Amino acid sequence: MRYRLACFDLDGTLLNTLGDLTRSLNAARRMNGLDTQTEEQVRFFINNGVVKMIERSLAADGREYGEEFKTRLLKDYIAYYNSHYLEMTRPYDGITEVLARLKADGLLLACITNKDDEPCQRLIERFFPGVFDYVKGSVEGVARKPSYEPVERCLWALGIENSDTVYIGDSDTDIATAANSNMDCICCSWGYRDREFLEKSGAQRICTNPLDLRSLMG
Repeated sequence: MRYRLACFDLDGTLLNTLGDLTRSLNAARRMNGLDTQTEEQVRFFINNGVVKMIERSLAADGREYGEEFKTRLLKDYIAYYNSHYLEMTRPYDGITEVLARLKADGLLLACITNKDDEPCQRLIERFFPGVFDYVKGSVEGVARKPSYEPVERCLWALGIENSDTVYIGDSDTDIATAANSNMDCICCSWGYRDREFLEKSGAQRICTNPLDLRSLMG
């Protein structure tokens, strides 16, 4: 195996969270007198954290909203999501198996995501207990991906060099994260961005099935 560490994104890479994210966003929108949005719309709001998702959701309405309204919508979304985040969320088929194979190969595994750290930790513990060597979501005071900062903290904690790490994600944010971190990248087309989008965003290696990840990392 050419790497010592495989660093994964969460939403759209390890877990299909789109249903719960859409349901939670729409619940918050209804609470605030807004029309609901489709999964296909919400799919493209994801990947840069919850604040950015709310901003993109409101921008899609083609209207101007005040900061107080945005803050209220964000608060309502978080409250609803924290109570309903396990209703539809599931690992992608084959992910649990490939993670076990990578562990058996001796790789360290990390998850770095722009999802807030609290729900990130709960989801990893629920679906992948004891699997990851490092897990971190978004926290105050640390830049989000595509910044190198959250990746750098992971590498420092595990004592791994950039050249020994591969970053695995499903979006242009993840491609930029890997580039900013000076490490190899594998993109997943089963997530929230399709192959065409990933290729246009500069993806060099694209995986269509989780079970093929191991061969791409050899």
